[in-house]
Amino acid sequence: MAKSSGINPELLLSQKLPEKTFTYTERDAAIYALGVGACGRDAVDADELKYVYHENGQQFIQVLPTFSALFSFELEPSGAIDLPGLQHDPRLLLHGQQYMELYKPFPSSASIRNEACIAGLHDKGKAAILEIETKSYNAESGELLCMNRMTAFLRGAGGFSNSSQPFSYSKYQTIPVSVVKIPKSQPFAVFEDYTQPSQALVYRLSGDYNPLHSDPMVAKAAGSVLNHNYKTELVNYYFHY
Repeated sequence: MAKSSGINPELLLSQKLPEKTFTYTERDAAIYALGVGACGRDAVDADELKYVYHENGQQFIQVLPTFSALFSFELEPSGAIDLPGLQHDPRLLLHGQQYMELYKPFPSSASIRNEACIAGLHDKGKAAILEIETKSYNAESGELLCMNRMTAFLRGAGGFSNSSQPFSYSKYQTIPVSVVKIPKSQPFAVFEDYTQPSQALVYRLSGDYNPLHSDPMVAKAAGSVLNHNYKTELVNYYFHY
């Protein structure tokens, strides 16, 4: 198998990732909620206030299920993934996908024990795809709370295998996805929202310190333009406990 100077698949896949601990408080959960837009348009929104305030006398704030995406930031807090056998330009790293399975509601504050492993590595020619799977346990009770699988799209890091047989490794069974037919009729409901100009700067306080989202020079070098005042369309996420 031909290898580039960027990735040595045998060395990379042989790595045992260290166990890490992620500790958070109610304040951290509230900052995250504000960073992703909770109460962004209405400070006393009846549906979102519970994520940032002890609404109606509730003892603890509720934690958004997507908060679990932060649990693995201890592995790559600056946006760079530093592992033997992997060389890449962190400015060209894109967060491609975040897959999560949720098993228990998250406490308002907790210490989380993370067990991570490399779940996938794929050569896409001009780019490489690296998947890191993290299982998160409540450090006090030992309960498995969730599993996250983060997909990093590494531009410029591909071409490390034979072009006729591109390298592809997955540690998990791929779930087939049925083709969704897009209806031609008009939607029965539309919801539009806007991010705040400084929202990304609030969000980074949750631990996502990748300068791509806050430093104009880094964003320019990566081929992006910082513009946090854009319209977003919210889709429905369904979480089953």
